[in-house]
Amino acid sequence: MKEQSGMIVGIDWSADSHTCYDLKADKSFKIPDSVKGYERLLNDYPEAVFVIEEANNRIGDYLLTNKREVYVLPPCRSKEARKYHFSSGAKSDSLDAKAIALTFKEHPSYCLKARYSGVGAKITKLVTMYSIVSKIHSQQCNRLYSVLLRYFPEYLHIMDKQYRSNTSLRILSICPTITEFKKVSNEELRKILNKENYRMTSILRKKLDRIRSEGISWGDTSCEGNLIMFLANQILTLREEQERLRGEMGETLENSPYRIILSIPGVKAVIGSYIVKAYLTHDFRSYQEMQKYAGTIPFLFQSGRKSIMLMRKKCDKDLRNMIHIAAFASLKTCGWARNYYKRKRKEGKTYGHALRALGNIILKIAFSMLSKMKEYNETLFLNAKGINTTQQNNTIIPEAFTNPEYSQDAHPSLAATKDVVENLNVT
Repeated sequence: MKEQSGMIVGIDWSADSHTCYDLKADKSFKIPDSVKGYERLLNDYPEAVFVIEEANNRIGDYLLTNKREVYVLPPCRSKEARKYHFSSGAKSDSLDAKAIALTFKEHPSYCLKARYSGVGAKITKLVTMYSIVSKIHSQQCNRLYSVLLRYFPEYLHIMDKQYRSNTSLRILSICPTITEFKKVSNEELRKILNKENYRMTSILRKKLDRIRSEGISWGDTSCEGNLIMFLANQILTLREEQERLRGEMGETLENSPYRIILSIPGVKAVIGSYIVKAYLTHDFRSYQEMQKYAGTIPFLFQSGRKSIMLMRKKCDKDLRNMIHIAAFASLKTCGWARNYYKRKRKEGKTYGHALRALGNIILKIAFSMLSKMKEYNETLFLNAKGINTTQQNNTIIPEAFTNPEYSQDAHPSLAATKDVVENLNVT
């Protein structure tokens, strides 16, 4: 980190132009969002430290590719900085840029040093796209639930949790209303589904027969049918895109030195990409910094003589969700993880608290591996923890307890729920 007495430029970025504040000269200026504007900034401030609010922006990437020292300030911190430095409540781009620069000068630990690499840039794009697709998928699933509850509740109740399966969605895209359902037989549906590699099981046949017999027509129109059909098709398309991105993430990791991340229990392509992206785009000085960034480590809130440990909310929430899923997934394949989870539960911790504590350890392991560029070694880890590796370390959960819905690469909305976790065999 450069000396705080050096030249510091705070940047409040926007779509068309960026407001910059020179802390030493106490002046603000604007540059256009173009290469010409970026070059002007580089020429006028060849030795400056640039501090910018963390987000998807081109100016940060440009500065990093030109070997400039860049620090990023989380968005929540920039809001705090504005309130701290300018209590009047006034807001302007120049004040925001000044607050960002002052925060780095007075509280440098609030900022993280950014860095750039080709692999990191590609993984960042894949992670960003996967997050967008996953969030849209979750939103559309919720919309489909609401529409079915309003116009086709029999399908929702009879199919139960199966209504979100790919086969069920394909059936809805063919028969979106009870009127359409009664026009198509199970045999006709089976032929259509078989052509597209979907299975028609005996249980599904019985459920479809129940829907036809119990379904009530309320004067169905093409409006609700088209809406259900649209949502079902869109969800299927989004799932195909998720699968494509998952494959590209796995291929990118496998063809890079960072494939070692996949050796951690509970970590596969998607979760590994989120971890590697965070590691490659920030110069974490310790595993604690990475844990704070991911929100897996709690913080101490004090007021007078009272103090309480709280969950960290000012963090990368997408990464925190992925670490939570990794912790849950590790319970299926890793003996020490299950033992640790069981111990935390015996201590009176909630299932969520126990999983967060386990995720915190997994992230510490990931940071150590990426820093040393070494694969995960369970024997080395257990010896470091003083655990006798000659003891049985049950690493396999019976097949009956595996649940594909809660896979390592599931979306955060499918993260571990209390009843699922409690039904795991913890040995």
